[in-house]
Amino acid sequence: MKKAIFFLGSLLLLLTSFAASAKTEDTKEKITKFMEKSLDMYNIPGTSLAILENGEMIYQNQWGILSDGSNVTADTPFLIGSLSKPITSLAIMMLVEDSKIKLDEPIQSYIPSFTYQTESSKQITVLHLLEQTSGISELEGLKVTDKDWPKEGAINQAIKELSGVVLSHEPGEVYEYNSANYLLLGAIVEKVSNQTFSDFLNTNIFTPLGMENSAADYESAVEKGYIPGFESWFGRPVVSDGFYDHAGAPYGYIASSSNDLAKFLKFMLEGGDLLSEQNLELLKTPPEEGKTYGYGWHFSKTEHYPFHGGATSDFRAQMFLIPEENIAAVLLTNKYNFIEDVQVSHIMNGIQSILNGKEPDELPVQSYSIQWSILGITLLFAILTIIHFFRLRRKKVLNKKIPFTFGVISLLLAVGLIPLFVYAIGTPWKSIRFFAPDISLLIYCLVVIFAINGIMTLIITIFKKKIT
Repeated sequence: MKKAIFFLGSLLLLLTSFAASAKTEDTKEKITKFMEKSLDMYNIPGTSLAILENGEMIYQNQWGILSDGSNVTADTPFLIGSLSKPITSLAIMMLVEDSKIKLDEPIQSYIPSFTYQTESSKQITVLHLLEQTSGISELEGLKVTDKDWPKEGAINQAIKELSGVVLSHEPGEVYEYNSANYLLLGAIVEKVSNQTFSDFLNTNIFTPLGMENSAADYESAVEKGYIPGFESWFGRPVVSDGFYDHAGAPYGYIASSSNDLAKFLKFMLEGGDLLSEQNLELLKTPPEEGKTYGYGWHFSKTEHYPFHGGATSDFRAQMFLIPEENIAAVLLTNKYNFIEDVQVSHIMNGIQSILNGKEPDELPVQSYSIQWSILGITLLFAILTIIHFFRLRRKKVLNKKIPFTFGVISLLLAVGLIPLFVYAIGTPWKSIRFFAPDISLLIYCLVVIFAINGIMTLIITIFKKKIT
């Protein structure tokens, strides 16, 4: 009887194991097909995906090429954009645990050279920077981020330029996502550790976690295999020149691979020697009701799990972890344009649906109506300008006030077009040039057309006036 029970139990265990294995293989196949469809639909040149469950890599795959034509691998370093912020947050919490930083301490205690202007009696604390509630506006932050800073002392140079900023809100009161907050956190790390930000991460995070292909400075990133990605022009990948902000590692210019970020996510799920369980839980704890940003992580409004997206001019990435289910994933891609920003989010949502045993939603078709509309307007004005010149030269001008006024208006449009466009979409011109080069080029073309139209109209009108 005991033998029969043992046999039936073993058989049941075997069948359960077989069913689980078949389910896993089916899930993997669905993810692969979904990814292939997504990458083809969105014309993404190179991608790397890693998925963890219960501490094990249950799915890992790579597709496509880098800008030099070589194949993407699991160890290929991509710029990870704002996925850098959770790593910076971890660095801060490690220094908190070592009693070198206090979260409720004013930041002047650590970086006294940085000043700001506010009518409030409240001071910016380290916690305010972590939670993106410092009161420094996104617009002010964009003035010092994604810039070509000199390599030596780049972080200090950036905060020196930011110093004196006027706060738009009282510290701690209003959430406003701003990379300058994490720039300041990077400066604090350097001050209290007496190391460069890159050296601190190498010594205290990358090496202990075995993140061998990660780097927080340009030279190290290149040594580990980083090469530029692709800009997106009307959805088509174009090899990038490879911009790198030497002050940007704390908020967006860490280079890492899917393999390495999987190790980071595993630590976030399971913990380890880097951080106590109590402080690790702080990193993963959703913010209070009504808020969606915690210690370096966004939190889902519905399921309240931590996630983060990130982008540079030629890379887009996203990662998430669901502690309750012990699941995490990271997706790295090497093409970007801010018009396409939600593509990676759609892909990650689809992956989550498949992991939950559901069919992914149909991927939205990417629209490039903004680019095509501006291109159409540009061509129209170019044609009208040519026609206008021929008519103006051949036709006797009876009332010279009309073409003169037209010329002045054209010059005013040339001068004011970029400010008007910036005002209309609420984004600084530097960011448009950086994250949407196709749009910025078309706007520049329109400016040139209006300027030529205005200048030539005035010259021809004045010349004809003198002759008559």
